[in-house]
Amino acid sequence: MDRQHGEALRDMARWLYRQLGAEYDHLTSDEAIEEGIIVNDYTFTEAGCRFG
Repeated sequence: MDRQHGEALRDMARWLYRQLGAEYDHLTSDEAIEEGIIVNDYTFTEAGCRFG
């Protein structure tokens, strides 16, 4: 593998790592979790128990 290909693969790996980090941050954000609860019609008591 020549140097250009190695650099391209390294750059792509870094980009992918940043994308995965950003996706994880989004999916674990309060907004995304709240949206998932609303979309799936989950309802919880104050104690955290699911009902309905």
